[in-house]
Amino acid sequence: MDILNWVYLLKNKLVKTTVQDPTQDLVILGGNVTYAKRGDKYQSYGMTVQDFIEAGLIANTAHYELDITATNVVTVNTIRGIIDIINLGSFPFIPLPAYASSIQGFINNPDLDLTAGNRDNIYIQYSVYYSNTIDDNAIPYLIATGVGPLGLGFNLYNANPAVADANNWAGELYVYYELYTINN
Repeated sequence: MDILNWVYLLKNKLVKTTVQDPTQDLVILGGNVTYAKRGDKYQSYGMTVQDFIEAGLIANTAHYELDITATNVVTVNTIRGIIDIINLGSFPFIPLPAYASSIQGFINNPDLDLTAGNRDNIYIQYSVYYSNTIDDNAIPYLIATGVGPLGLGFNLYNANPAVADANNWAGELYVYYELYTINN
């Protein structure tokens, strides 16, 4: 969209601040492409608000792996993602039943300002998915524990009060996270 179109939209108060229908309302995208009819080679395109939001979510999501036997820190560079925590269940990486013990971990994002003055502006949310095995009765419970020396801390517990089955923590543990700064 060229500058004259922007001026027209602004002058005629055609700028919206809310979305009425994300499947129908459009946002304008521009790109430098080969377009013979325009001298500036800049072509505008439309995209639904819903597709625009989804594209942004995908671009800001990644998959990470944390081998708990090698380190308890996973370094991320996206605001959301999925972390596979692997090798749980091998001694001493076994959260005991009934919250009797926990495994500590950290999510480190080098781009995140974790200084004391900015800690109230950090938003973090975790969701845990565990695909257990047949003889595995672990129930993962993950809690954020604040800022530590290696990043944002969390503790992983076993919430099941029963005696541990033979292959506890042999399943697949996935932690979905969202992590970003608010109030900037």
